[in-house]
Amino acid sequence: MSSKYDHIETAAELVQEVRAHGLSTAQEDICRAQDIFGNTSVEELARLANDIGRNNDQGEPDPKGSWSSSRIPTQGTFYMIAFSIWNWETATHFWNEHTNPQTETLRETKKLLAGKERQAKELTAKLEQALEDRNTAENAYNVLADKYQDASRRAEEAEAEVIRLKAKLYDYIAKEEHTA
Repeated sequence: MSSKYDHIETAAELVQEVRAHGLSTAQEDICRAQDIFGNTSVEELARLANDIGRNNDQGEPDPKGSWSSSRIPTQGTFYMIAFSIWNWETATHFWNEHTNPQTETLRETKKLLAGKERQAKELTAKLEQALEDRNTAENAYNVLADKYQDASRRAEEAEAEVIRLKAKLYDYIAKEEHTA
């Protein structure tokens, strides 16, 4: 048996044919449409799935474009075919992977999250290093404070000894003057 789509070679041609004449539901036509989509690159299918007839500022087809073009959009026809010839899970997966605007937002959010997680790890490492440095400095300060207190105590003891010796010397000199 032959299909009315036997003369069609590419998914773009199939989309044009279906847009012009509708999708045939004959089994051999559905199988031929599956073959055509199956032999088309994912990039080409994604291009057809995202063509809304708009261009970007450089005149290139862009699903987020703001400039009207002379192209007739292929997105609606593409997904009508896809949901007719593919399992609904496969078609939904393709939509989510290549067309759903929330997917791009999710990817950007994941990238941002990964960056923030990396930044948080770096900051955590810096904080841990700063805490370690603080503990080291605090320990060094405590050692120096102990040494200072010990030195102050010894200096006071030495000063007291000097005063005691001066008093002894004075007493000795005063005693010598009285006896002489």
